[in-house]
Formats: sequence, structure tokens, C-alpha cells
Amino acid sequence: MITAGEVDGENIDNLLSQSLFITCTGGNDYNAFTDGIVPVSDAPAFIAHMVATYIKHIKTLYNLGARRLGILDVLPLGCLPISRVPIENGSCSGTDNWQARLFNRLLRREMTAAATASMPDLVYSIGSIYYTFYDMIKNPSSAGVREVARACCGDGKLNAEADCSATTHLCPDRDNYIFWDKVHGTQAAYHNCVHAFFHGSPRYAEPISFTQLVASPAVDLGRPSPGTNRTARI
Repeated sequence: MITAGEVDGENIDNLLSQSLFITCTGGNDYNAFTDGIVPVSDAPAFIAHMVATYIKHIKTLYNLGARRLGILDVLPLGCLPISRVPIENGSCSGTDNWQARLFNRLLRREMTAAATASMPDLVYSIGSIYYTFYDMIKNPSSAGVREVARACCGDGKLNAEADCSATTHLCPDRDNYIFWDKVHGTQAAYHNCVHAFFHGSPRYAEPISFTQLVASPAVDLGRPSPGTNRTARI
């Protein structure tokens, strides 16, 4: 532990290099499609821009001293309760899920390229929120849940036509649901995700598991790798 009297550049660098950073982004950006800001036909270019921006921010974290990074991809957006509402039978939206998969594929490809080219000391793992949720939806009993389409809190069709509030319907057994409200997962769902990231197959975390990620040796930042710029500070 570093006390207030011991804070200096070297100690901060060591603290950062030994810390685990978790990043999660991309989900809310898809409101650009649902709100009509970006046409669905422009999805590939928009998603490529999102991924490029994400990689840029990861490089900033690296230059500030981050060396262990857990990256979470985008969940199956088409299976959110709010995405199911417009579909007559309440099934998942194929278009929304395709957009999420495109983001996730590009993220993995660009992250591999960026780490190889300019972040040689970075140890990272990409946790698949997409496949953990997708597999819970396809086989809920294996995840210990029952309800995979309805939200626990809300109103209307699938409890997803109103925001969760003190006046909306609240389910009595939230641990049996994977969605808390129309867009957010439950604690039970994310508990299953974390377990899969640490102990599951490469389908859920790659190129290494989160168990391997946290066990990776700390990097000595006293001698920066060639080409590494650590002049930036928050």
C-alpha cells in the first residue's frame, strides 16, 4: 500500500503497473441508430470509428502506465428487452445483434494489431459479455435463471416500455432474471459473466482468461520500452 507521504512518480508508476484496469464501452453509442441520428446503412463506418476511438483511449491508458487491462465487449443488444418490444413475438433483433457482433470482431482485430505494434508490455483479456449473455438466453437453466426476455423492473410489454421507477412493476425474484430493466443486466447475470471470464473457455475470455490476467507478473516501469511515451499525466 502507498501512503500519502510516499506518493511520487515512481510509486505511482508501480501502482499503475500492478493495477487491473477494466474498460467497458460501446453500448450506449448504439442509441445513434435507435434515435435516428445515424442511418443503419452507415453502421459499418460508424462502428469502425467507435473501435478506432476506443483503441485510442486504451493507448492513452497504456501511456499513463496501465499494463493489465480487462476489456469488455458489447452484449447482444438485439436481445435487450427494449429491443424485443417492436418485434411481434418478442424475439431478439437480428440487426441489433449483427451490429454488436461487428463491433466485437473489429475490437478484437484492432486490439491485437495495436498491442503488437505499440503496446508491447500490455497484458490484456477481452471478456465476452456478448457470448455470456447469449448463452444464458439460449440455456437459462445452466445459468440458474428462468426469465431471459422480460425485465424485472418496468411496465408494458416485457416490462420494457417504461423506465424502472417507484411506480412501475417490480418482480419479486430478481435473481431469476438476466435483465434488471429494459437495458441493464441483473447482478445474477453479471455474476455469471465474471465467473465465465475467470474460469470459462476462450469463448468467454481471450487471448487469456481473467485468472491468467490477474496472475500476470507486474511490469517494471522504471525502464520504459522503446517507443513508449509516458509523459502524459492526469
